[in-house]
Amino acid sequence: MQVDKASFTPLYKQLFYIICQHIQDGTWALGSQLPTQKEIARTYNVSLIVVKQAWSELINAGVITSQRGSGSVVSAVPEGVSYGHTFRGITSDLRDASVAIENRILDIGPRRARDALADGLSLPSHHHFLFISRIRYLNQRPFNHEKIYLDLSFFPGLSLTADDLANKSLYSLLNVSSDSATEKVDAILPTPDLCEKLQIPENKPLLSVTRQTFLAGQERPFEYCRYYVLSDYFGEIHYH
Repeated sequence: MQVDKASFTPLYKQLFYIICQHIQDGTWALGSQLPTQKEIARTYNVSLIVVKQAWSELINAGVITSQRGSGSVVSAVPEGVSYGHTFRGITSDLRDASVAIENRILDIGPRRARDALADGLSLPSHHHFLFISRIRYLNQRPFNHEKIYLDLSFFPGLSLTADDLANKSLYSLLNVSSDSATEKVDAILPTPDLCEKLQIPENKPLLSVTRQTFLAGQERPFEYCRYYVLSDYFGEIHYH
């Protein structure tokens, strides 16, 4: 089992999953000592920075304990493992892996609730929204097209430009931290327009996702989104 450097899933998340799998299958038993970080880096042909990031995730998850001078020990057998995107947002997910995201803004401006119907989104009537359409690139490869509607009742006086969004996380610009989101995911074949935007053939499957994102303590979403993403980005996800 090796990391896939062509995958959109960050290398440290892949390595985290691989190590958990080896603990689950008994390669490294509970209480046993793990190889050193340098040995792991050589074995999986990744940088020491990637290993340190995976180690931090393993420690935070309680899977291993690590002490300077005495190495790392398996402290728990994980029941399930997941990796891929989170509701923090794609920019934050990949920034944690020191991966740069480029945003190309196609459109930004005010919208009404009825304007979102064409994107399959039902928004509160009589509210005003800021609409953002953008394509996202990783290593100069497009992998995601988003249509976002921000409820301006949460952000009075909000003004964002394409330059603002070019290389920054939307959530950081809004100064918000989401604590929950709901998503509905469908597998589709791309339209000619999506083929052109994402530079993919017509037989390349995509995931079409509708998403509502919530602030802590709020029952009403501040963000409504329809996005199309290459399934490679999600990686392999295990639910537990």
